[in-house]
Amino acid sequence: MTTTTAQPTLPHRSSFARVPAVFRLQFAVRYSFIWLPIAIFVIAWAFGYGVLFLVDSQFPDRIPAQEPLHATGAAQATIWYLAFMAGYTGSHTFPFSLALSYSRRVYLMGTYLTFLVVALGYGIAAMLAYFVECATDGFGNHMYIFGSPSFEDVGGMVGVGAVAAVVALFFMCFGFFWAILYRRVSIPILWTVIIGLIVVILGVVALITTNQWWPHVGAWINEQNAYTLAGYGLLATIVLGVLNYVLIRKATAN
Repeated sequence: MTTTTAQPTLPHRSSFARVPAVFRLQFAVRYSFIWLPIAIFVIAWAFGYGVLFLVDSQFPDRIPAQEPLHATGAAQATIWYLAFMAGYTGSHTFPFSLALSYSRRVYLMGTYLTFLVVALGYGIAAMLAYFVECATDGFGNHMYIFGSPSFEDVGGMVGVGAVAAVVALFFMCFGFFWAILYRRVSIPILWTVIIGLIVVILGVVALITTNQWWPHVGAWINEQNAYTLAGYGLLATIVLGVLNYVLIRKATAN
């Protein structure tokens, strides 16, 4: 008589359980998505005010309450860095994740979660900057980067944070797109896509210009508030995110 010993069956572990591991992988070098964005945000904010104070010094007759100064371009510095960093992530951590046997879907979900957390952090930082500028009346001289009084009419502090978060999220997905496209197609096709995108943008600009539609475009923008603009931006981000998923399914690590 023979006996057999039943082997215990191990519970099936969902592949999605590895998403947090991919999320932590993106923060393995903490300065990339934490300390450098914070430093760039603060430096750009300070540099923007340096420019504003320089401009203010050239207009001694300026009445601050009636003639506020704005330098909203300084708020873009962190976004451009995050877009570059997202592309760097797609180029460098994607092959590493495959070496760790992460599926492409799990890697993408963990990476998107990283982008979302970082974008929300940028939105909160923009809200804090807005609050400080409004509370101090533009540091006592009505000079604004995030907290322009005109923003109160389109969403206020929360609206600024929503738009900032969505814009940061979109550009991170956009930077990631180019890195994954590079791993999905050949160099000639990559340059074809780049040139094609430029041609489409120039074509749209030319079409609007020749038909004198810019006043209508401006009127449409003026009709929006921060939340509708954030909604359109989020929709564009979702479409871009789906495109990234389609590309990464066939992307290679080489």
